[in-house]
Amino acid sequence: MTTMWTRQAIDAAIDRRAQERSGVAAGLLELDDHPGRRLLDGAQLTGSTAQAWAQASAELAGLWTVFEAYQQVLDRVAAMRGGPKTRLGDRELAALADLLTGRSVALPRQAVPFERRGLLDPASTQDLLTLDEAVESMTRTYDLVKKVAVDAENAWNRLLEPLDELQAKARAARGTADRVGVGADPVFDRLAGIEAQTSDLRRRALSDPLGTAAGGGAATPARVAHLLADLAGVQTELDQALTAREEFDQRLAEVQDVIVLIARAEAEAERIRGEVREKISRAKLPPASAAAEHLRTKVADLQRERSGQSWTLLGRNLSALEKNSRVILENAQKRVGQIRAPLDRRDELRGLLEAYRARAARHGVAETPALAAAHGLARDLLWSAPCDLAGAEAAVRHYQAAVGAALPSMS
Repeated sequence: MTTMWTRQAIDAAIDRRAQERSGVAAGLLELDDHPGRRLLDGAQLTGSTAQAWAQASAELAGLWTVFEAYQQVLDRVAAMRGGPKTRLGDRELAALADLLTGRSVALPRQAVPFERRGLLDPASTQDLLTLDEAVESMTRTYDLVKKVAVDAENAWNRLLEPLDELQAKARAARGTADRVGVGADPVFDRLAGIEAQTSDLRRRALSDPLGTAAGGGAATPARVAHLLADLAGVQTELDQALTAREEFDQRLAEVQDVIVLIARAEAEAERIRGEVREKISRAKLPPASAAAEHLRTKVADLQRERSGQSWTLLGRNLSALEKNSRVILENAQKRVGQIRAPLDRRDELRGLLEAYRARAARHGVAETPALAAAHGLARDLLWSAPCDLAGAEAAVRHYQAAVGAALPSMS
């Protein structure tokens, strides 16, 4: 038994459908304006993203088809209902109820391929939906398309943010490389390789954000982090090269100043070596050094390499030469002390001998035969040239012991 709709029920249903229609239209406009959807429409897509967006686009076209058919029904309902004062008879109410609840949404006819048709089958079919079924269909499709657009936008944001940082740092490194100038150093090839990989990662992220974010591509965070680390090393080498180019003359002059100090230390060491050999017998001395001459050769090498414009190599070599020259200067200055050590030890023994003799004199025992003989032996050894330092040490120790024996209360 067919239920008759009252005019009030028809009007309430029409109002609900009007609100529903406004909501659907607003949702579709929002989807059309979504950043992810606009990016998908404008990008040259590949891989998983191309497949997902092709399917979603087809679904979206079908959604608009359903929406147009849905609107046509509501337009017919509005026209049939007329204004508030339009009188509706049972026939009009039944027709309106049929539009509002029956399968009134007629989708475009779809051709049936010949291979799928039987002898008596029609060449085309047409789906008919109720308004509720049309809304359910549009909602399902809307959610599917929205998910692809949102997922793509999120993937782009996740992928492009670190790639933007990588690209910005690569541009900065290229700027430094241009200031350094042309050259055949491997660091330029490394920079070009990083730039190429960055472009490739960006191209993949833009064309297939869904596949790349899912791990199907190579733009993983680990790879971006690896490239950032490589780029940091390249930037450091380029900075050193640029510094070397700008400060080469000044830094090389400073190295030459250090070499002058090394040469002076070496000359002083040799002068003292001669004095030691003259005044100390059988002294064990460190070998002579020719580091200053060696460093001058290195400086000459750097000056020749400068014409080759390999500033990264020059920067590394200049830094190494600066470090080595400072270490060599420190060692040269230490060597002067090492060579002087026998003379210092002789003078120390002389002072020690005279201090003990003064002590013995204060107690009136300095001129006893035994102490006078021991002192005389030690003094002869210490004031002879060359001095037998080992013998002198033994003689001084003997004299110390003798003085101690003579002055037991003071030992």
